[in-house]
Amino acid sequence: MRCAIALACVVWVSAVSPEAARPAAGSCFILHEVGVGQIRRSPSSTCAARVSPQSTFKVPHALAALDAGVISGVDEKIAYDGRPVDFPLWRQDHTLATAMRDSVVWYFQETAKRLGPDRERQYLARFTYGNQDSSSGLTSFWLGGSLAISPDEQLRFFERLYDGSLPVSRKAIESVREILRQPAGSVVNAAGAHPFGGRWPEGTVLSAKTGAGSTAGGAIVRWLVGHVSRGSRSWIFVSNVVGGSDTPALAAIEQAERALQEARVLR
Repeated sequence: MRCAIALACVVWVSAVSPEAARPAAGSCFILHEVGVGQIRRSPSSTCAARVSPQSTFKVPHALAALDAGVISGVDEKIAYDGRPVDFPLWRQDHTLATAMRDSVVWYFQETAKRLGPDRERQYLARFTYGNQDSSSGLTSFWLGGSLAISPDEQLRFFERLYDGSLPVSRKAIESVREILRQPAGSVVNAAGAHPFGGRWPEGTVLSAKTGAGSTAGGAIVRWLVGHVSRGSRSWIFVSNVVGGSDTPALAAIEQAERALQEARVLR
């Protein structure tokens, strides 16, 4: 794995071949402190293994929707149509902001329909997002379908989101950064708010997105990807866990919590 020159990188991993058709159980945590040259690393190939992004794809999806104008802003509401859904929080009308917070799949499936297959492909290429493959289905390619991305690639995408270099409008970038912000002391997803990191140091802002589901190879993947700022310092992190059906739902969140506390980012 390569780390950006002006960033500090911490990686906690267990090995797995990125070439494997079915990823083995393993985990990867990557932490970059922006603007710091020192690199610390525990070597492994796990962080280069591509798996389904699941709901972490809501971040580039929101950027594309706002940039293309198919969603007018973070407060644009789409009505819930009564279809069966997995979580009680999804059984109501949602805005882009609440759909990101509650990880509402149906909202982003509607977003995909509005973008259409051609623009989905174009934005994947513009973002250099993983394998850039949306061929398995317009409303499901990121949900255990053809799209796959590695923790290394997630890191590079979030670096570009927070340094402002993604090829979308500045307004889209600022809007998505805002709706990724988490309440103090917790991380929120479809299942609700999860305690995270105890009492954060004063002035700490955590922005993050979870993801969970199956990979194309049948494994289970858990993600937490995000950014932490405190005063003049900021960090980008990626937490990824791949395993079998018994992989805990909060595995990536708990891994990130431990690692960020150990690195004294949330301590």
